[in-house]
Amino acid sequence: MVNDDETLAPTHVKVPFVLLITRSPESQLKSSSSSYSWNFGKLPRVRAEQLLIDELMGTFLIRESEHYPGDLTLSIKDDAKIQHYRVKLDSIRHTYTVDDEIFFPDLRLLVEHYELDADGLCCRLEKALNNKQDTVDSIKIGGTVQQQQTSPVVVIPSQTSSTIDCRELYLGKLIGSGEFAEVYEGTYRKVRVAIKVLKEATSAALFRHEADIMSSLKHRNLVHFLGVAQKPDNVIYIVTEFMAKGSLLHYLTTRGRSVISQKDLLGFATDTCEGLTYLEENHIVHRDVAASNVLIADDNTAKVADFGLAKFVETTGKENGNKDSNGNMIIAEKIKCRTKWTAPEALESKRYTHKSDMWSYGILLWEIFSYGRCPYPRIPANDVLINLKQGHRMEPPDGCPQEVGDIMRQAWLADPDRRPSFDQVLERLRRISSSIVCS
Repeated sequence: MVNDDETLAPTHVKVPFVLLITRSPESQLKSSSSSYSWNFGKLPRVRAEQLLIDELMGTFLIRESEHYPGDLTLSIKDDAKIQHYRVKLDSIRHTYTVDDEIFFPDLRLLVEHYELDADGLCCRLEKALNNKQDTVDSIKIGGTVQQQQTSPVVVIPSQTSSTIDCRELYLGKLIGSGEFAEVYEGTYRKVRVAIKVLKEATSAALFRHEADIMSSLKHRNLVHFLGVAQKPDNVIYIVTEFMAKGSLLHYLTTRGRSVISQKDLLGFATDTCEGLTYLEENHIVHRDVAASNVLIADDNTAKVADFGLAKFVETTGKENGNKDSNGNMIIAEKIKCRTKWTAPEALESKRYTHKSDMWSYGILLWEIFSYGRCPYPRIPANDVLINLKQGHRMEPPDGCPQEVGDIMRQAWLADPDRRPSFDQVLERLRRISSSIVCS
């Protein structure tokens, strides 16, 4: 199901460390109860199709296989029909696979993977069909069966707490390098991953902070966090999904107008806004929004990445700052920032809010529609703030839709309170995209 060119077969260096899978409180609760709404136990194929046929595309359930005892079946609504995929259980390795190429240590991770990317399935998993039966048989896995009088359960093969055997994790080629870390392509149980390696121990707290932020987030337009790893000598690693097409900035500058359509550009803008809207809803200020911090998946989905400077803000206003006149959370903290992407109030007083993220998003829009040009051409970074205070703003790039240019101008209003919210911009981008498709 996965093409040969999508699998990874480079020369690998074995990395002697243990991967620690970090979970959000919600996923920990699910794991501890072993209860999943998509588990329908012994459900006949015909009944599965009856349950799914009137659902939206991407609705799914998992049931016991009728033809392969011990294995499972993933049933998915695809347009007007139902597709069924065999989920094989390796009872020795305690792994699950749909395609014999990508293996998962538990069903939850398999489901989360295909929620993020169809990766050969008929479509991405969008919604789990909720099993509301009072009593069902549980799925038999690894020779253990549980019965419950509530929702059905899946007995997940146990590993030593949340650790993964270090012999199954490999480091490949270097694919990126920043001030604090290097990023390598790697594999874990034949799954292609990105491994971020901390350069210096002095930044360990920042690295752990990034991991803490990422572990609490889950959205199709945020890079999917897999776990944190630490060698015996305390070298720290962050492991995430692998994004085959690299950064949005690289994608724009290496392809240009002849390859990337305006529909593609709007897709990148909308995807990124989706991710930032999710952060806004969850009270997280990113503080480093830029095209270089957005990554592109195989299917051209754009995902926000690099949460090293992200900050959770309490809705009470007691965390690192207070609220402004409009109730927006303010973070007052000195950090290294990208001058050309940062809002004037953040440059001057180190005050970061969702509205300063919106300013940076306006710069990101300019990057997207200029095909990756550096903002404020011919203006040195040290002169940007004085130009902004004098009212200077960039013009939208040539060929940029007028409506997108209007969003840029509003994102760059001097008064943060007058800038739009991410959900407002998202609604406008969806309307713009619809009008282009219909025209």
